[in-house]
Amino acid sequence: MCSLDGVLSENIRITAQVITEICQRNTRHQISDPPISRNQFYILNILAKNGEFPIGELARILDISTAAASKNIDRLVKMGFVSRRTNQSDRRSMEIELTDDGRKIVDDFEQVTRKKQRPMMENFTDQEKRTLLDYLRRIIRFTLAEEHQSDLICLQCGGACGQECVIESLDGVCHNPDTA
Repeated sequence: MCSLDGVLSENIRITAQVITEICQRNTRHQISDPPISRNQFYILNILAKNGEFPIGELARILDISTAAASKNIDRLVKMGFVSRRTNQSDRRSMEIELTDDGRKIVDDFEQVTRKKQRPMMENFTDQEKRTLLDYLRRIIRFTLAEEHQSDLICLQCGGACGQECVIESLDGVCHNPDTA
């Protein structure tokens, strides 16, 4: 028989996997033809929430090689979702910026996600939602308490939670101007 802690941990892992590997993949395939990869979407999302970035910084955030980041960016450029621009302060590096079509992909993803989540959320009372939110925030805080890269998460989400940002409450590392 498994311990309660083990069962809870496994269900948290399964939830994360279902959301990232099934729900997000299906949504990415729904909003873009040809479909974009998870890393390609993360690049678009980071740019949408934070503005332009050098390729090396995007690679660091995604924990992939610069070559892999460049390959993803090449594909996004071909699709018309991002463009490259020479960095004015260092002409050897390129800044990647989102195009209007790239912004539309991110907006469409968020809209489809909200539409998909609506029926699920309707099954909970407001009090149940607040309780679940509290539990999730506690899980995130406890999980990241010993980690030193929590700023990477906010760069991916853009600190979209505003004053409710759980990352900001750790060490003030949220990159959302509303929480700074």
